[in-house]
Amino acid sequence: MGVVALVSLIAAGGMDGVMLTDDPFTKRKDIGSIPLARLLAAIAIVYSLAMAIPIAVAGRGLLNWHPWAKTLGMVLASVNMLLFPIGTGVGIYALWVLTDEATEFLFNNAPAGGAKR
Repeated sequence: MGVVALVSLIAAGGMDGVMLTDDPFTKRKDIGSIPLARLLAAIAIVYSLAMAIPIAVAGRGLLNWHPWAKTLGMVLASVNMLLFPIGTGVGIYALWVLTDEATEFLFNNAPAGGAKR
């Protein structure tokens, strides 16, 4: 989602392009002149970019079987459910996988040195 947000931001020409504050047909530059859909798109882009780094850190930790990564993954999955509909589905699936008994077994019997990559 972070990559999609970054591509959207670049394609729109930055945050001014997303929120249409550089629209040549509108002379106003305050927040009241920004269309609601554009404002919501800007909020979703900023939220996705802010969540991309912690999710990548949690994913790297999960690949190396770190116990803190499971907790961080559950917290981030819960927060990620705010991005409806894709974030909600991914968040529910992540919580389902991370709270499963098989996952608990895998973390309890993880290799001592972590996964070799």
